Amino acid sequence: MRPTRVSSQRQQGAALLLIMLGLIMAMSTILLANLSRDDLRTHQLSLSMAQLAKARAALIDFAVVNPNLNLGQAHGLPCPDIDASGGFAEGEAHTSACGAPGVSVIGRLPWRTLGLPPLKDAAAACLWYVVSGSYKQAAAETVEMINTDSNGQLQLFDVESASIAEGLSAEDRPVAMVIAAMQPLATQARPGFTAGNQCVPDANPAGYLDTDAVSGAANSVLSGVADALDVFARVAGDSEEHNDRIVTITRRDIERRVTAGSDHLNTMSELGLAIAACIADYGASNPGGVNDRRLPWPAPVAMTDYRPDASYDDIDAGLHSGRLADIADDSSTASGNSISRVLSDCNSAAVPEWSPLQHARWQQWKDHFFYAVAGAYSPAAAVPSNCGDCLTVNGAGQYAAVLLFANYRLGNGAQVRNAPPGDIDTKLNSANYLEGLNATNIPGAGTTDDYASGPASDAHNDLLFCIDEQLVVTEC
Repeated sequence: MRPTRVSSQRQQGAALLLIMLGLIMAMSTILLANLSRDDLRTHQLSLSMAQLAKARAALIDFAVVNPNLNLGQAHGLPCPDIDASGGFAEGEAHTSACGAPGVSVIGRLPWRTLGLPPLKDAAAACLWYVVSGSYKQAAAETVEMINTDSNGQLQLFDVESASIAEGLSAEDRPVAMVIAAMQPLATQARPGFTAGNQCVPDANPAGYLDTDAVSGAANSVLSGVADALDVFARVAGDSEEHNDRIVTITRRDIERRVTAGSDHLNTMSELGLAIAACIADYGASNPGGVNDRRLPWPAPVAMTDYRPDASYDDIDAGLHSGRLADIADDSSTASGNSISRVLSDCNSAAVPEWSPLQHARWQQWKDHFFYAVAGAYSPAAAVPSNCGDCLTVNGAGQYAAVLLFANYRLGNGAQVRNAPPGDIDTKLNSANYLEGLNATNIPGAGTTDDYASGPASDAHNDLLFCIDEQLVVTEC
């Protein structure tokens, strides 16, 4: 009997060992499967983020380089590839069919316009792209002024912290976003590929982009209203309800590139000299002959809307400094000058440095130009035009007028340039553009003020252009 009992115990032990080995193998299989799934997710996320980074870099390049390729255009961003209509090639920006001015637009990344292959996420879906109405290059529907102070109209809501992650302040709002839709959620139905297309020809982003049920932020839906804010939602971790991956572009991303080199300063210097020459030509066109060199009055510093050309209208209000005016109706009434618009009607035969290109550049940077005229050269002054006491720069010279270009915002954050309709107006304060005496004098009624010029630095970067008693223009 004893051997039988031992054999039975051995069999039971062997069975337990087999069970344990089976459990270990099952657990190992589950662990390896989880590890493989995590590795796959990491790989998919890495691949998608790399594609997003390529798209983001190409869009910033477009904003920086496009004005050089398409002279007169602003440092804006392309429209998306919105749908399959309108005769546009796949991946081409719908430039002439991109919604009303100031309305943000969503569609596919315009990879063909950007000179890219059709970038796709790990789920083989082409990337999506949204651009602020304040930055889109939309042919005739482009807003009337885009420069590096233009604010974006987008905000990014973080689902996990239930707060705005980007765009809480006006100057931090993204101007564009690129989105990887990733794997479809249970609620998303996506059509299959069509022969001959790089992307699925489905213009409805709802099949790709997610909605946060708590905040209501729907990445596929925009307001369609000019100058309105549109909110997008993101989740940093894994979620079965939300897996869009988003990268953003801010105005600072574009500004850093635009203002980094000497090209920007050279371009603005050329523009400033050409504008000053047009102002001088206005003075040379007065009806009183060569001794009648009266110049126009300035426009107000504060405006209801800083974007339209029509806002830059002179005013006879006892002020001798303000923003540069294009419309000179009050000045022409006082002086008898027949020129109604200082820049739009500038005579390129008399001012060869003035051109349609320079006019287009002024339209994009017009809020950056300020102007002061000496009392002896204002439209209401006596003729002949002579300096007893005129404007000075750094305490020297006798100038009939001074034109000032307010360069990029200084790095200390003190200069804030926001404006209606979306934000409280801080552009009405010249100190948000100019430094030192230049800010103190403008706006003002002073007829003999002193202005400050010097090499660009962290404390001062205004560019000044002087018009002397004989209407000779120099950079000063």
